[in-house]
Amino acid sequence: MSKTYTDKRIYTIYEEELNELTYNPTGLLDKALHNLARKFAPTIDLKYTISVPVSEFLRGELFCEDVSELIDKPFTQTNLISILLDDFLYQTKHSKNPYELYRMLHSGIKQPIEIHHYRGESEVVHINKEVQRKKVIDCTIKRKKALRLEVFLSDLASLEPELTFSVDDVIELLYRDFIQQFKKGNLSNVMECILKRLASS
Repeated sequence: MSKTYTDKRIYTIYEEELNELTYNPTGLLDKALHNLARKFAPTIDLKYTISVPVSEFLRGELFCEDVSELIDKPFTQTNLISILLDDFLYQTKHSKNPYELYRMLHSGIKQPIEIHHYRGESEVVHINKEVQRKKVIDCTIKRKKALRLEVFLSDLASLEPELTFSVDDVIELLYRDFIQQFKKGNLSNVMECILKRLASS
């Protein structure tokens, strides 16, 4: 079972969970259905979509092909995103200062310059950047992980309400940062780490 969430500024899963926690079912059937839904909710797959420059997508595809050849079974961009997200959630659980993670996310945003015309129209201008073709990546995340991430992002939003991050934002930032670091040669042992991780799962 999967659902698609496209609202980038509302923590849908978080709100659903708060509503569920305050819901008081009445009657035996209502209680049974409610308990059944609560039992299976963490295993539901949620679909998220990100858009990345096609050059980064190609790098990711080649990396995943290399991993697939080494493990002799498919390893997709969705698998890669799942690992990156797991690592980020591990950091959120063990970080003593969530504001450091907020700064990390914030530093990954490349803000365009918005120029307002005298007619009142606005145009977004990217300085020294060619227009890049984009590629869409669809990935699925367990509801339990999405909930944990939304709770963390909601906490961050209370620290800095003028700039909030959605689950899609975080996935895109993690993916693009990984590709950039890999291109720069800053992840020398990442392949070995992923192979060990896959072998232990």
